[in-house]
Amino acid sequence: MYQLKITKNYKQSIFIEIFQFFCLTLCIPLSVEYIECTEMAITEFLLFILTAGGMFLCGANDLITIFVATECFSLCSYLLSGYTKKDVRSNEATMKYLLMGGASSFILIHGFSWLYGSSGGEIELQEIVNGLINTQMYNSP
Repeated sequence: MYQLKITKNYKQSIFIEIFQFFCLTLCIPLSVEYIECTEMAITEFLLFILTAGGMFLCGANDLITIFVATECFSLCSYLLSGYTKKDVRSNEATMKYLLMGGASSFILIHGFSWLYGSSGGEIELQEIVNGLINTQMYNSP
């Protein structure tokens, strides 16, 4: 299948790119009714939706790209949860979501550092797998 290869750290098939773009463009008309009911500005709402870190997350091939794409994706979610500033529930949800997101990012980085050390200092996913297979920990009975 045809592959889109921008850098060594990002590889994705064309079909997946088209499917993700289709899903993003489908989200916009579905959210119009919500925007009309709440009387919010549509331009800011669409900018939050279109920051699609998830598209980069699907094609990530190394730990750094995975982390950066996850943070971009979660930043968009933080902004959308706190979009209605005048609603107290929205402010509370944003604060809770931000604290839980920070804690989960810490756990993710801790796991990535464990993988980095266990694989012999590799950040690419295939090299991590190869490094873990070659370690004494995997080969021991």
